[in-house]
Amino acid sequence: MLPSASAPTNQVRPEARAPIPNTMALSQTAEYALRAVVWLAQNPGYPQTTHQLSEATQVPMSYLPKVFQPLVRSGIISGQRGLGGGYALVKDPRDLTMLEVVNCVDPIVRIESCPLDIKSHGVRLCPLHSTLNQAIIAEEKRLAQTRIGDLIGRPGQLQPLCEVADRMRDERTKDDAPTSSAPRGAG
Repeated sequence: MLPSASAPTNQVRPEARAPIPNTMALSQTAEYALRAVVWLAQNPGYPQTTHQLSEATQVPMSYLPKVFQPLVRSGIISGQRGLGGGYALVKDPRDLTMLEVVNCVDPIVRIESCPLDIKSHGVRLCPLHSTLNQAIIAEEKRLAQTRIGDLIGRPGQLQPLCEVADRMRDERTKDDAPTSSAPRGAG
């Protein structure tokens, strides 16, 4: 049997629907912010330039200001212009949660009422949206329980951004090493 030409009264015309927010996966901006904060936590005492952060985190350099602006405003990181400047983590990574970083740049949105504006649902959620909302709450809880410090310095486990970190630390060690004026092979 074909559907009736007249729509049931509990449906909303597509053009009347509000956009449904991205509620499950983290946005690209949120992941970029987490990469940057983790990188800064792995490199305390070494302010990172935009170029260094872009290379280390694989975040496009042109996108970094969008990521850093709210992080600086909230006091999670600091930015210093000029010679010897760069970005540094201000908050202690042992006290900073992933949720704080995510909510700073792109807050997680819970489903509090029918995102389709179905009038008969009102503020009650149908089983689909209730289940999705529970998943969002679980995601939020997990991010709130995980501190940036928990992500770094775990012996025997992979480290975030590890290959880049090793290469950049090797370069920094070379730059910090005293140079000898004696020719190679002398002595």
